[in-house]
Amino acid sequence: MNPHHRTILYRAGRYVTQLLIHQLPKDRVFHNLHHTINVMQGALKIGKEEGLSEEDLEIVMLAAWFHDTGHIRTYTGHEQVSMEIARDWLEEEGYPPDRIQRVLRCIEVTTMPQRPEATIENVMCDADLYHLSFNTYDHYQEMLREEWRRELGIEVNDDDWNKQNAAFLSSHEYFTEYGKAVLECRKSI
Repeated sequence: MNPHHRTILYRAGRYVTQLLIHQLPKDRVFHNLHHTINVMQGALKIGKEEGLSEEDLEIVMLAAWFHDTGHIRTYTGHEQVSMEIARDWLEEEGYPPDRIQRVLRCIEVTTMPQRPEATIENVMCDADLYHLSFNTYDHYQEMLREEWRRELGIEVNDDDWNKQNAAFLSSHEYFTEYGKAVLECRKSI
């Protein structure tokens, strides 16, 4: 990676880390810094496996850093707020406008249901759901369940939660070749 590439990613990571540490509501037990770092690592791994160019890898990794920052202001519709936060920061950094648009699009496609159209968008969507392939998936789902209870007032009994998760896992498909070949078979269905 060239020095500028590393520098913008380092500064973005530092900015987002500070933002989430200091401004994220305490009830975000799933959508937090830990999740953001998982997504960032997923974007790097999947992006490299998909053969992204250095520029595309930088764009998807920037999107990964910023994709859930909107949670500092809202739960529902956080993607739009995340896009505003990313745009403001990237403009202040003097990041090229055409690349900013691509970063914002990668954030936008994480909205459920995911509808990516370009390769880097596929990478971003798969990175956002990278945790589905972790052997700790069940624990992440419990964190999400608790977050929904606290934030949205959604109470789900164990049977219904297990049915919803099984339905989601069996209907979900990764978009990238790496996701289909490697991550899919790791999902705990």
